[in-house]
Amino acid sequence: MVLREDATRRVVDRLYAAYFAGDAEGMLAEMAPTVEVRFLGRGMYQGITEARRFFTANTEMLLDLDFRIRRLIVDGEWAAALWEETATTIHGDPYTNHGVDVFRVEHGLITVLHENNDVVRHREAFGSR
Repeated sequence: MVLREDATRRVVDRLYAAYFAGDAEGMLAEMAPTVEVRFLGRGMYQGITEARRFFTANTEMLLDLDFRIRRLIVDGEWAAALWEETATTIHGDPYTNHGVDVFRVEHGLITVLHENNDVVRHREAFGSR
C-alpha cells in the first residue's frame, strides 16, 4: 500500500523536476484544473489557465538560476519545501531570495500551491511585478 506521504512527495518531486528543467507545461501537468496558485506579493491565480500565464511569464525573470530545496516536509496531502535561490535578473543584477512553497495534493494532482518568499527582495529587483 502506498502511503499518502509517498504519493504527495512523488507529485511534488515531479513538479520540481519540471521546474529545474524549465518545463512550465511539465509543472502544469502536475496540477489540477482548478489549482489555486498564490505567489506572495504577486497575486492569486485560479485555475490552470491563469497558472499557465503566471508560470510562463515567471520563468523569464531570472537567468542562471540556482534554486536549492533545503528541506521537504510532507504530512499526508500537504507538503512544504523550504528553499533558497540565487540568480541574475533579466536586468543583469544579482538576485537572492528564500522562502517556502506549500502544496496540497489531492487525487494525485496539486490543488494548492502557495509560494512564500521575501517580498522585499523581490520588489527591490522587479518592482511590484
